[in-house]
Amino acid sequence: MFIPTHESVLDMSPTDFEKYSLQILLQQVKHLSDCKVQHNKIIEVDDGNYQIDGYIEFKLMGVTYKTIVECKHYKSSIPREKVQILYDKIRACGTNKGILISSSNFQSGAIEYASKHGIALIQLTDAGEQYVKRSQFNVITNSHQIPYNNGCPYIGVMQSSTGIGINCSYLSRTNLSLKAYLENIK
Repeated sequence: MFIPTHESVLDMSPTDFEKYSLQILLQQVKHLSDCKVQHNKIIEVDDGNYQIDGYIEFKLMGVTYKTIVECKHYKSSIPREKVQILYDKIRACGTNKGILISSSNFQSGAIEYASKHGIALIQLTDAGEQYVKRSQFNVITNSHQIPYNNGCPYIGVMQSSTGIGINCSYLSRTNLSLKAYLENIK
């Protein structure tokens, strides 16, 4: 829930943050069939046009699935309202899933709402020397393990509510939690 990051993530421009976030996602989804990842897509629907930071489209058993990616380059915690806005975009655009990526942490209400509505929350945090790991609910402890992201300075941490606490999953080549999330079609 509260994973610290260095200010260097915040030193990126919003566009660079979006592109970097999509690179992290591309590592997770590149094994999906006919997968396409786009930056800055405009989706036209009956009630207007929606500018989307990122868009993922892939095929599973002959069916095309669409995912909206929103990037929040914020210094403050992401509130529930930002997740609700993404949920409204998912419904308005007729997409299957949504992903919200942030440079800051998520408030507990945002995590609970996202978990109930099938939205993936990912926070970018340091990979390499500066690494902290949550060992139990609301407790951050240092770990001797260093998350490795193939030389990239940051790694995505997918967060979800378990009903009892928060589950954090560090995305990497060997941990394809996001791919599993996208393939879990309800």
